[in-house]
Amino acid sequence: MKILAALDLSAYANFVLAKAIKTAKQQKAKLDIMVVAEASGEEGDAARRERADRPLLQAATRAARSYQERALAQGVTAKVRVRSGISAAEEIIKYQQAEQLDLIVLGRRSRRDWDAHPMGAVAQRVAAYATCTVMVVRCMETRDLMGGADQFSTVTGKKR
Repeated sequence: MKILAALDLSAYANFVLAKAIKTAKQQKAKLDIMVVAEASGEEGDAARRERADRPLLQAATRAARSYQERALAQGVTAKVRVRSGISAAEEIIKYQQAEQLDLIVLGRRSRRDWDAHPMGAVAQRVAAYATCTVMVVRCMETRDLMGGADQFSTVTGKKR
């Protein structure tokens, strides 16, 4: 079995990662970790857009390495993929199909526009278009970040 943890740069990513690691352990699965640096939708020349997006791509790369280290600390080896694109959902779906993944684990944390996107736009699109099972982890409230002893601090990245 091959699992993708699709993470972002939010404080909730650690919560989603913990669920993906637990599932990978239970299923004795391979784990891929993906962070998508969503490119800005600004008009203008490509060079200017690339300069504007570079810091976000660097932050995504740092976060992906940190997530990989956390997985390894929990006994799970993970490949890391950092993508840049205008649509995080599209990048996740393309990767899932190319790698023939069995499960995507991602979070939902939308509070805005609840009627149009009750799961969040990215989670909704991935769930609708992925050709594998999608586990959407509820991450809407601060209390979701507070867990048992196996939860990571979102600030320090260490076990509580």
